[in-house]
Amino acid sequence: MNRLFGKIFGGIGVAAFAGSLFMVGDIPQMDGMTRTGEWLLHQSGVAYHDGQGGAGVLAEVLGGQLYFHDEGRQNNEQKLVLAENNGQFDTDSAGDRQADIEDRVIGDVYNQKTVEALGQSGASGIRKNNVYVDKLRNSLDVEYLWKKFYIIDSTTSVTKGIFDVKKLLGEDMRLPKKKGKKQILIYHTHGGSEAFSDSRSGKIEDSVVGVGTELTKELEKRGYGVYHDKHRYDLINGRLERSVAYNKALDGIQAVRSANRDIEVIIDLHRDSVGKGKHTYTMINGKRTAIVMFFNGMSRTRSGKIAYLYNPNLQGNLAFSLQMKCKAMEYYDGFTKPIYLKGYRYNLHLKKRSLLIELGNENNTVEEAKNAAAPLADVLDKVLSGRG
Repeated sequence: MNRLFGKIFGGIGVAAFAGSLFMVGDIPQMDGMTRTGEWLLHQSGVAYHDGQGGAGVLAEVLGGQLYFHDEGRQNNEQKLVLAENNGQFDTDSAGDRQADIEDRVIGDVYNQKTVEALGQSGASGIRKNNVYVDKLRNSLDVEYLWKKFYIIDSTTSVTKGIFDVKKLLGEDMRLPKKKGKKQILIYHTHGGSEAFSDSRSGKIEDSVVGVGTELTKELEKRGYGVYHDKHRYDLINGRLERSVAYNKALDGIQAVRSANRDIEVIIDLHRDSVGKGKHTYTMINGKRTAIVMFFNGMSRTRSGKIAYLYNPNLQGNLAFSLQMKCKAMEYYDGFTKPIYLKGYRYNLHLKKRSLLIELGNENNTVEEAKNAAAPLADVLDKVLSGRG
């Protein structure tokens, strides 16, 4: 009998330890421990065949799902975005990228030689059929979509159920203009730490915030009411604190939305980081122009959904960025990189037309970055108006 109880309690102990390892897989740097946890769950006999199901069974043994997922966190946004604020999972961290892909992909789906040719010829903003966009629209092939239009970060995962190509391309993103109303919000989670190669120290107009000002002007020229939030959310009492930037930004943009009920488009404008020696740009209307990258937070790890980072607008977010990407490829060939997909949420859950944009990188000049404002505004206008 003692031996029997020893086996039972020993099994529960192994399962508990395995479960703890399994669940830290929601933290990307613990991915190796996740695999260990999955194996131990199987060996413990308290798991389903896929490991993830085993977590649910184990949770019940140990007192229910709250052992793993604190449902109360869903009502506390400070905790909901805690993982997003970890600097190691930053949206623009060069070290976390797939280096071989980053070296190969410069603009759209082209290599460096092709981009140089595009740079010499330039883009003018006149619509041209794009072979990649045309094939996607004709085939509606999700595998082709993933291969040609996205970079999928190792922190996340994709399923065909999430990427219904027909629905993503067909989602109605039109936004009728309301005179005298602010309908677009531009803000900067990392406004205090993102500048360019020739930015003057301490000059906000030379940072990504200054690029936001240019984008605001270009959108206003096209008849949109824009609220440009110039607050630098990574600056706390004059010091850089990127670890809490997403928390602060969420509070800030919620306050802006409360005072401007007509806001339907929310843009978090960033500057990318790619490392030394990667000065990339394209030519648009005869001007050297920084390249942009649209970014989606998937709210899912490699194992599945992150329940406490629920995004009710994920499908809208994915449709918005994909439609922006396709328009850019048709009108400004070479202007965009593939869309980047990463594991967390990045405050994109507030509206379906929420978008995180990486515009240029640390090797671009201020002028190159600001030159991107006009084509970016034009692409956004084409998607919101439904024309072009």
